[in-house]
Amino acid sequence: MFRIVKYVASAVVSAAAIYLIVKTAGGVYDKGMTSYIDNINADVEAKRAELVSTGVFHDGVTVNGIPIGGLTFDEAKEALRPFESSLVQDIGFELKYGDDSTLEIGRDYFTVGYNTDEILSEAIMLASDGELEAIRQQIDDIAQNGRNYEISYQVKIDADRVTSEVTEIGESLKKSPKNASCKPNPDSVYNGGDRFKYKEGRNGYEADYEKAIAEILSRAESGDYGTVVMEGRVIEPDIKLSDLMGKIVKRSSYRTSFASGQYAAPNRVFNIDKASRLVNGYILPPKSSDSGDKSYVFSMNSTLGDRTEALGWLPAPGFVNGGANSVDSPGGGVCQVSSTLYNAVIRADLKIVYRINHSSHVGYVPWGLDATIDTGRIDFKFSNNTKSNIYIFMWVNESKQTCNCEIWGEPFPSNFDSIDFYAELIEETPPTDTVYIQTSQLSAPYWYIGNPAKTGYKYQSYKQYYKNGEAIGEPIKVATSEYRMHPKRIYVWPGFNPEYDVLYPIYRIDPEAEEEGN
Repeated sequence: MFRIVKYVASAVVSAAAIYLIVKTAGGVYDKGMTSYIDNINADVEAKRAELVSTGVFHDGVTVNGIPIGGLTFDEAKEALRPFESSLVQDIGFELKYGDDSTLEIGRDYFTVGYNTDEILSEAIMLASDGELEAIRQQIDDIAQNGRNYEISYQVKIDADRVTSEVTEIGESLKKSPKNASCKPNPDSVYNGGDRFKYKEGRNGYEADYEKAIAEILSRAESGDYGTVVMEGRVIEPDIKLSDLMGKIVKRSSYRTSFASGQYAAPNRVFNIDKASRLVNGYILPPKSSDSGDKSYVFSMNSTLGDRTEALGWLPAPGFVNGGANSVDSPGGGVCQVSSTLYNAVIRADLKIVYRINHSSHVGYVPWGLDATIDTGRIDFKFSNNTKSNIYIFMWVNESKQTCNCEIWGEPFPSNFDSIDFYAELIEETPPTDTVYIQTSQLSAPYWYIGNPAKTGYKYQSYKQYYKNGEAIGEPIKVATSEYRMHPKRIYVWPGFNPEYDVLYPIYRIDPEAEEEGN
C-alpha cells in the first residue's frame, strides 16, 4: 500500500515540473503535451479512488483492542462475534426457590442489540475523503497511532416469558394449610381405645413470586445480574392440634339394662344392637346463624329409618292399644335405645325438641324418664345448642346386657360440671271397674282377659345442675309424663251378663297376661 502512495506522489511531481517548463518557454505548448498532462492527472485520480475504495479496514484500526486492519466488513464482523458473546456471558439470573430448586434465566431470555455494524461502518470510512496527499497522511497516521472503537450493547429481557414461568413456579409451590382434625372412633366402643382420632394439621406455603418477578425485571434493566431468591411465607392452619386436644370432653353417659324378663328376648336384643349401631358415631353440628336447614336437630326416626322386616328388623314386643297390651312388631325394643339416649341428652344439657313418654311404664328406666318412638308417627328429637359438634357413641354390651350411651362435645360452662335427671310422682289414677267386652268370636262359657288393670300415673321430671358435687340453684322442670290408667278388660260371649253369668277359670282361653314393654 505504501508503494502505491509513493508512485502516485512521484507522478504528481513530474506532471507539475513539465507544466512549469512549458510555461517558462513562453506559455505556448502543443496539444500533445496538454494531453499528456491530462493523462497523468487522470491516473492520479484513479490511484486515489483505488486507495479509498479498497473495501478493507486500514492498518491500525482496532475494535476493543482487536485488530481488524486488512479485513473486509463481513470478515471483521465475524472476527468480533466471540468478543460480542464475551460481553454478555454474565447476563442472566439464577432463581432459587423451594428447598433446592433453581430456574436458570439464561441468555435465551434476552434480546441483545450491539452497535458493531455502526462502528464498523464508521471505521471503514476512515481516510476516504480529501486529496490524495491528505488521504496518504491519514492512512500513515492511522497506521502509526491507531484508531480504536468500542462495542456497546443494549439488553432487553423477555418480560412476558419471565413473568409466565416464574408465576407458574410460584403457583406450583402454593400449598394450602390443612387444619388439625378430630374424628370420632365409633369402633372404640367395641374394641377399646380412645373415642377420637386426632390428626395433626399442616402448614401451608405461599411464594411471593410477584416480588421475585419485579426484582428480576428491575435488575435486568440496571444490569445487576446474579442470584434472585423467591421468598415465601408459611401459612399456619386455623385449627391446630393444640386447639383440639382437651377441647372435646365427655358431657354425659347413661346406661340401661335388658337383663330381666322379656327385655332379654333375642329378637329384642338384636333390634337394640342394630339401632345402637345406627346411632353410634353420629355427629350433630351446632346451629349455624345463616343456615336454614335442620342439620343441628337429631331425629331418632330419621336415623333408624323405617322399622320393617324387609329392612332387617326382627319382631319383638311393643305396646299397642294405648299401652294396654303388647304385641310383636318389627323393631320392638328400639325404644330402649331412644330412652337411653334421652337420659344422656338431658344430662349433656342439650335441648329437647320433641319427646313423648310411653303410654305404659317400661322397666329399664325410672318412671317419667323414657322416650318412645314409632315409625312414621312418634319421634324423639333434640338439637345441638352448643357452639361445637356433638358426638354420640351408642353400643350394646352383650355380656353385661346393657345399652350404653356417651355424649361428647365442648366442656360445660364454668358454673356447673354435671347434671342429674330424675322424676317425681305428682298424681295417681286408680283403675276403674272391670270392662266386659262382648265379641262374636267367643261362645259361652269361654272368655279371656284383654288386659289387666293398670293404675295411671303422672310424673314430673327435673334436672339439677351441680358444681363439685353441690347443687346449683333450684331443680328445673323438664317434662310431664302421663301413663294411662286402664281398667281390666275381659272379652266374653255375646249376651254375657256380669250380674249372673260366671266366668269359670277352666274356660279361660288365654294365659295370664304379663306387663311387657317396648
